[in-house]
Amino acid sequence: MAALDLAPGDFGRASPDDEEGAAAAATLLTFDLAGQKLAVDVRQIREILDLQPIARVPNAASDVLGVIDVRGEAITMIDLGDRLGMHRSGLAQDARIIVLELGPANALQVAGFEADAVLSVVEVAPEAIEPVPVPTATRWRGAAVTGMTRLDGALFMIVDLEALLATETAEGF
Repeated sequence: MAALDLAPGDFGRASPDDEEGAAAAATLLTFDLAGQKLAVDVRQIREILDLQPIARVPNAASDVLGVIDVRGEAITMIDLGDRLGMHRSGLAQDARIIVLELGPANALQVAGFEADAVLSVVEVAPEAIEPVPVPTATRWRGAAVTGMTRLDGALFMIVDLEALLATETAEGF
């Protein structure tokens, strides 16, 4: 798939009008992480950035990589691969930082993670989203993997980042 030219503001929170189309196609951001094809709801994404240095935070949890500076805002960087039980062997050449906004609009929590490559933004019809077979769901946190879909001959797991990071959004990152 071709590289994307995505900038801040290309993604955003859902407006109340968007909820009417909830039964319509899901808009997903697709990316590679540790050899796995993943997809997330585009409404959970604030922006996609080039890689930048991560400042380590002493005594942080093992899945907190540190923080980055984005236009004067400190963004917590999490190890999404660790959260999903996937182990990476280093950064890929096409790696990017995906910045999230999670939680209710009046109490947004912002965090970021590294993806090996951002692939595309796609619309997927509800009937094209299949349930995750039990053996796969038990490998990851079951509530976080909401389904799977096939795109261009590849199988993508759909991850609900809000569910995966639920403890942190309640307590702050």
